[in-house]
Amino acid sequence: MWKLIDTLTNSQVKTHSYPNKLLNPINSQHTGNPEKMANIFNDYFVTVGKHIANSITPPCSNKYPVAYNGPDHSFILHETFPEEVEAVINRLLECKSVRMNDIPIHILKLCKNALSPFLAQIFNHCIRKGTYPKSLKCAQVVPIHKGGQKDFCNNYRPISLLSPINKIFEKLLCSRLYSYIEQHNMLSTNQYGFKSGLSTFLTVYDIHENFLQNKEKGLTTCAVFCDLS
Repeated sequence: MWKLIDTLTNSQVKTHSYPNKLLNPINSQHTGNPEKMANIFNDYFVTVGKHIANSITPPCSNKYPVAYNGPDHSFILHETFPEEVEAVINRLLECKSVRMNDIPIHILKLCKNALSPFLAQIFNHCIRKGTYPKSLKCAQVVPIHKGGQKDFCNNYRPISLLSPINKIFEKLLCSRLYSYIEQHNMLSTNQYGFKSGLSTFLTVYDIHENFLQNKEKGLTTCAVFCDLS
């Protein structure tokens, strides 16, 4: 849908560039030193969430408690096999960026037959031990300019690049968790995003249909849109 919107609005592909200097919020001085600039970005990204959370006044009480009865069955994480790992590699998008010094996705696809058995052994070991490798958690954070002055760190948002091996393992775990959630009907029927076979386009269609039905009945429709990002 977004590709169609970009085509109709003649939107240009955005190119990301980094500033030549950055304002240090501590001493209000500019610096062009790459290491100092990286530290300024890092300090901002790791603290901005905490600062926003502290500025929000907590509610006095929960007037609308959510009652949910969980499933009676325990969640069991089943091991994988080389063929499944190979299928996940085939579905990886080659246009996605990877960290510096990581194996490019197109190389993984070329070597999938040789790598899949070894990756399956590593993933199964992690599942049996209940651990997740620290090296797969390490992300390369890239600042993306949102708008405004480029020398202000608060005008950037972070994008975390993870290892392609991590993406494979994540997709394996996600498929098992999603299958469990679907099997026990734990997702709302009104959720359209992040569900197989559905999309947010259907949300717009559903809202449009409700608007038309209420209009035919002479009713007034109000909508509240919340951005939780």
